[in-house]
Amino acid sequence: MRQPVHATPVAIWVALCTLTVVSVLVVEGGWWRSVAPVLIVLIAAVKSRMVILHYMEARHARPHWRFLYEAWNFAAAATLIIGGLMS
Repeated sequence: MRQPVHATPVAIWVALCTLTVVSVLVVEGGWWRSVAPVLIVLIAAVKSRMVILHYMEARHARPHWRFLYEAWNFAAAATLIIGGLMS
């Protein structure tokens, strides 16, 4: 059986930097003013998930711990998005 291929730390770092640049471009670009906050929170959620799974190595955690990490990330993003849309 083949082992799954995991991204290298450098590849994850490049992806995190790219997502940071994208979020800055969304904010500084001035377009999509009503959608920008939602995009920023979604980008932050993706970045936090990447950090948790790859740098904190939660991908090797037991399934119930990984579920809690994923649920926390989703709940935090959903709370920020819903709060932002309601204000």
